[in-house]
Amino acid sequence: MKQNVWFLLIGISLVSACRQNRIKNETDGEQHEVYYKPAFSERFIIENDGDDKRLIVHNPWQGSQNVKFTYTLTNKNNDAVRTVKIPVERVICLSSTHVAFIDFIDKVDKIVGVSGAGYISNENLRQRIANSQTVDVGYENYLSYEVIASLKPDVIFAYGVDGELGKTEAKLNEMGIKLVYIGEYLEETPLAKTEWLVAVAAFFNEEEKAIEKLKTIEKEYNQLKALAENVSNKPKVLINAPYRDVWYLPSAKSTAINLLKDAGGEYIFERETQNSRESNPTNIEYVYTKALDADVWINQNSETSLRQLQSLDRRLTNISAFRNGNVYNNNKRLNPHGGNDFWESGIVNPQIILKDLLKIFHPYLLPEHQLFYYQKLE
Repeated sequence: MKQNVWFLLIGISLVSACRQNRIKNETDGEQHEVYYKPAFSERFIIENDGDDKRLIVHNPWQGSQNVKFTYTLTNKNNDAVRTVKIPVERVICLSSTHVAFIDFIDKVDKIVGVSGAGYISNENLRQRIANSQTVDVGYENYLSYEVIASLKPDVIFAYGVDGELGKTEAKLNEMGIKLVYIGEYLEETPLAKTEWLVAVAAFFNEEEKAIEKLKTIEKEYNQLKALAENVSNKPKVLINAPYRDVWYLPSAKSTAINLLKDAGGEYIFERETQNSRESNPTNIEYVYTKALDADVWINQNSETSLRQLQSLDRRLTNISAFRNGNVYNNNKRLNPHGGNDFWESGIVNPQIILKDLLKIFHPYLLPEHQLFYYQKLE
């Protein structure tokens, strides 16, 4: 359910966003010293509050407006709602992207519960699941409060598709369990999504490590993006595939399309989707007629072969990319239960995703690179 204008901030490094360059921030009528001001995300900020820190999350679900959650991170015991004692030792993750953030700062051993254990790709966590050190707590409206209570988590990292999770939060608050919204899936650019690594790391007192890792990712991403900036021949790219007779076209502002453009591709439906921030449901006939001359076709839902793609609608075989064998899907790293690591570790590896797309669109730019998340459909 998580969906995917990356702005290059010339002269601004991520170091300047952390404590070395503190500024004042007006919050709830009070001024607080900014501990970390994101360079890419506009949905969170970390402030100093005396000896404590405050994570402020803005509009953490689709369609939310003027919604704000403030979480106090303290080293003291405190039972107040949205106050979490850090560093946390026992964590539940309701999204696999949270797992990737935590693994990236070497704290996967702190994860005691997950939602959808079978879909987890991280090998270390899969071993913990096999050993019953990490357990499945259920999914969305079917969370097991009994299991959650037995795990005694310090915090649950969650994502909200709408405001309905508020009922779950209220129930957990009654149980003395803290829930924190992580809204990375709403970001429109790859680096903005990855930047939520810092927000998650703050609960482990590892934000400085996260900032340093983020700097490395940012540098490599920008270097790769620069390779494609002056390409003269941009392939016309078709993205996604029909699902139940509907073709969901990503917004031109989405992460998927920003990655596509950063890799030197041309989005066929740029004009039709530029005024929307969500996927645009479109009938197959319209997409088919406009996409016949697509040079490359990527991200076909869960399909792993051309035969499966053809079975969706035989007309798809007439698309130029299909006829020429330029069809690639981002599901090379599937686990035995169908979990796709693209949606897990990809959150902290946007530079590798960009490498894959560069290899697909302009193979001469990265002749030695082997596709990591993508595979060519045969």
